[in-house]
Amino acid sequence: MQFAQAPIEVQNQQVVDELERAIENALVARTDDFLQLLKRFGLRVREFEKALKEHVFEQLPGAKQARTSQEMYLELGASDQGLIREFYLTRIEEIPAELRTKYLKLFRYE
Repeated sequence: MQFAQAPIEVQNQQVVDELERAIENALVARTDDFLQLLKRFGLRVREFEKALKEHVFEQLPGAKQARTSQEMYLELGASDQGLIREFYLTRIEEIPAELRTKYLKLFRYE
């Protein structure tokens, strides 16, 4: 029998969708720009909450949000926050190898 993770129901779909779009903009459409901003702020890629605090997602071209990503994230319940963190970390793993090499310091666990 294979393990299957139980689906977690999203409590605030609208906010989750907005945050997912901001993450997609950063990690798919503007990956190099996003990594450059993280480098400028001295953040590592896995420091999601710190990136929210520094408003990194709003500083990217194509960011279209009425509120900051941090405000929306804090509005979510714990389960939705966990889903967004998991979504973000999954997208981080999809960053192409050439960018991982270029920004190697940002990907270290230290």
